[in-house]
Amino acid sequence: MAADYYEVLGVARGASGDEIKAAFRKAALRWHPDRNPGDATAEAKFKEASEAYQVLSDPDRRAHFDRFGTAPQSNGMPDFQQINIEELFSDLMGGLFGNMGGVGNFVRGAVRGGRDVSKEVTLSLEDAARGCEKTLEFERIAACEPCGGRGAPAGSPIDACAACSGRGEVRYQQGPFRMARVCGACGGRGSKPRDPCPHCSGAGVAKRAEKLQVVLPAGIEDGATRTVEGYGDVAGAGARTGSLEITVRIAQHAIFTRDGQDLRCTVPVSFPQAALGAMLEVPSLDGAVKLRVPPGVQPGQELRLRGKGMPRFGGYSRGDQIVTVQVVVPTALDDAQRALVEQLASSLGQNAAAPQRSLFEKLKDLL
Repeated sequence: MAADYYEVLGVARGASGDEIKAAFRKAALRWHPDRNPGDATAEAKFKEASEAYQVLSDPDRRAHFDRFGTAPQSNGMPDFQQINIEELFSDLMGGLFGNMGGVGNFVRGAVRGGRDVSKEVTLSLEDAARGCEKTLEFERIAACEPCGGRGAPAGSPIDACAACSGRGEVRYQQGPFRMARVCGACGGRGSKPRDPCPHCSGAGVAKRAEKLQVVLPAGIEDGATRTVEGYGDVAGAGARTGSLEITVRIAQHAIFTRDGQDLRCTVPVSFPQAALGAMLEVPSLDGAVKLRVPPGVQPGQELRLRGKGMPRFGGYSRGDQIVTVQVVVPTALDDAQRALVEQLASSLGQNAAAPQRSLFEKLKDLL
C-alpha cells in the first residue's frame, strides 16, 4: 500500500490543485536538503512529499490513487511537466534558477547577490524639520583591499577548483530532481588561489569599516527609509553588491508631538488670561512666536498657528502648529484671593461652593 499522500501533504481529499501545490511547496521548503544538510529524516520527508505531489498533481494518477489507494506505475523518469519548479522553489533558492535544462533539472543562472546592510539614524525633530547631513559609520563585507578581491597576492596563480571542476556548484541527484548547490570548497567562485591572501584567507572579501555622508531632506518622517546602492555586502566576483538600507528614527521632543505635517503642543493659561483674553509668547520650531488667546477660551480648546508646523516633503510648504489650551486653576488661595473669587462667583450668579449640576439633571429640567 502506498502512503496516504493527502496526509503526507496535510490536505483534505477534496483539496484543489492550487491547495495541493501550496502544500507541496511548504513541505519542500521545510524539508529541502539545502536547509537540512546531513539530515536523513528531512531527506526522506522531501522524497515522500515529492512522490505525493507527483501523484496528486496529475488528475489521472490522483483518480487511480483515490480509487485503489495505490500509486499508479510509471515508466522511466516521473512526469513533472505540470510542476513549475522555479515558482515552487523561488523562495528557497532566491530566484536564482535559469531556464530549465530538462524535466526536474535545476540549473543556476546567476550568482547570488550580496546582502543588504541595515543602519538606523536618529534625528532630532529640529533636524527633521530643517533637513540635515549625517555621517554614518557601519561595517560591511567588501573586496579585500590588500589583494584587490583576487583572494591571492598579486602575481600568485589561481587554479580551477578541483571539487567542482571550476563550475562553482556541485550537482547531485535528489529523488526525481537533479539539484545543484554552491560548492563548499570554493564558495561558488569556481577557483581557488594557490597561495591564499593572508588578510582574507583566500575569500577575496573581508570586513571593512565605512563612513558615509548622507543627505536627509526637510520633512522626513519617522520610519522613512533611504537606499544607497552599492554600499551593502559584496558576495564575490560577478555578483551584485548589496545596498545600504537607512531607517530614520525621530527622537521624542520635550514640547512637540508630530501629527503628519502638523505639530501639537499644550500651553498653560491662567484663569484671568482665559477669561479676559491675552497675547502670549509660545515656543515654535522658529523660536518664540506670539499667540492671541481669545476671551472666554475653554480648557482643551485648540488654537492654530498657520505655517508653523513641519515642512511637507521637499520643503515647499509647511503644516500648522496646533496649541491646546490648558487652564491652570490655583491650588492655594489666601483669604483675600478667596474673597475675590467668591465675589466673582456671586456676581456671576453662582455659588462657588455648590457642585456643578450634571448634564442629566439639566436635561430633566428641560423635559
